[in-house]
Amino acid sequence: MSVKIIPVDKSNIFNWRKSVRTVFGDIPDDDVVKRMVRDRFMIDFDNWNEPSDRLLAAMDTKTGQIVGTGGADQYVLTVPGGNTIGMAGIMGMGTLPTHKRKGIFSSVINKLHSQAKERGDVIAGLWASQSLLYTRFGYGLSTLREDWTINTNHTNLLKQKRESIRFELVDKEKALIEIPKIYDTFRKCQNGATDRTEGYWNYILYEDDSAKYNKSGNCGFFFVLAYKDNKPSGYAIYNFNKESGVAHEDDKGTLDVQEIISTDKETNIALWHYIFGIELVEEIKINQRAPSDPLYLMLENPRKLKRETIDGLWVRIVDPIKMLEKRKYNSEGNITICIAGQNQKDIEGTYSIETDGTNTEVKKVNKKPDISMKASDLSSIYFGAVSPGEYFQAGNLEIENQNSLIELSKMFFVQQAPWCNTDF
Repeated sequence: MSVKIIPVDKSNIFNWRKSVRTVFGDIPDDDVVKRMVRDRFMIDFDNWNEPSDRLLAAMDTKTGQIVGTGGADQYVLTVPGGNTIGMAGIMGMGTLPTHKRKGIFSSVINKLHSQAKERGDVIAGLWASQSLLYTRFGYGLSTLREDWTINTNHTNLLKQKRESIRFELVDKEKALIEIPKIYDTFRKCQNGATDRTEGYWNYILYEDDSAKYNKSGNCGFFFVLAYKDNKPSGYAIYNFNKESGVAHEDDKGTLDVQEIISTDKETNIALWHYIFGIELVEEIKINQRAPSDPLYLMLENPRKLKRETIDGLWVRIVDPIKMLEKRKYNSEGNITICIAGQNQKDIEGTYSIETDGTNTEVKKVNKKPDISMKASDLSSIYFGAVSPGEYFQAGNLEIENQNSLIELSKMFFVQQAPWCNTDF
């Protein structure tokens, strides 16, 4: 069997998507594929003449069948201190069951990593369907997330809503104008958050008529804007999931909060008052929240908030020097780190980091390191999802002496825990 890695174009995009979704257990509709090309990939389908430089297919040369897939969305990611770096958002990775264990997956993802480096991306990131799979490619756990459920009998908050904050329910047309602007203000200040294109917003908020007008099951989206001092300062997107089409005491159903974002704490409190004030629902669910989210501390009875912590964004280092120089550090310092292992020969080596906290110089050096670690561990420590001390206690770091660990911990400490709520 011979497999060739080829770019995806208009002639094979439907087979590419069919291969992706076969791995994940469903069959794609052609109209959905066209919408993905138009919105998510921002390609004019009708006038698509050139191969994509971000989508790859592994083709069985004997049968002509696409048997493996992968792609890389384009993002910028906010790092500690507020600067941003370019990220290749790895997506659509899969190999058909007929072609497992033949190196296809490795060939595709390695090609995506090479392309990311050629484009000048600093990191690659992904949401892992199988977390054990990606660590061997150098991906480290860079953010955590929580999925929440709470019964509406236990949603009393300790703080009252500020009266100067008002709400407006809006249609999708206005939501797509105002919500992206609020989100952009938020993500520029949030460690671990990504940008979102106009196409991305259209893609994630798309509704077909069969879903939008449902009276039972999941209904269409509702959008509420919050205004503080008459300026947009937050939003919530939610929908209902009811067994019947009638809202009454015997079928209260679930309120699914798709996203709630605010630019200040007063708006955040107000938006939770709004959500918890919605009637004729029995429970409220919201996924992909930050573990450091203050809601737990805002509730009168926080024990009633059911919290499940899960891995979030996984990050692979593409350019360690640019990555380390871009973030701000908690204190001035000078430390030497050795990165080794995980099949990343292009970035293995020893690096000196010298910083005054804001301005940082990183060099590849030939000297004995203060600390040695895997690249994936540095990805976690960099954003602050896991502390150097935790990795040391787990046996993942080799240190020259205890002072080196103290210096590393002090430099890489973050005031704001990382959070990424953009799925891709």
